Amino acid sequence: MFTDIEKELVNALKEQLPHTYVLTADDLADIEESLQPTPAVHVIYNGYRVVGDRPDKKAAQVAMTWLTVVAVKNVRDRRGGSDARQDAVALTEKIAGKLLGHHVAGSVGPLALTNAPAPAGNNGFLYVPLAWSVETVLQRTD
Repeated sequence: MFTDIEKELVNALKEQLPHTYVLTADDLADIEESLQPTPAVHVIYNGYRVVGDRPDKKAAQVAMTWLTVVAVKNVRDRRGGSDARQDAVALTEKIAGKLLGHHVAGSVGPLALTNAPAPAGNNGFLYVPLAWSVETVLQRTD
């Protein structure tokens, strides 16, 4: 189920953003920051919390959190970062426009925007995370 959600998010973003790299944590594992492709969106699983379970404990409803992290590089205004922020905002708005309310196969409801970590920057790179919550049911299979 986890990999199915990841694949669906990646496919939805690739459809919406044909000129942007869409990368998973596996894609990024061996890439040095200075060599990473940009502009990009990183799709990263960020854990879950249990929101309900059945009395027999054979099923649990969980809210998974997925991050879509916009990664841009723009060194024109390296000190102030305004050019990188402008690039990131444009990409962030496209992602929100595609994923807000998007229904992921196998989920209990649509994607919902949730609290995200703060943006971060380094050496001309800017990372702006959007956090998404999606609820699904995990069940015992016997």
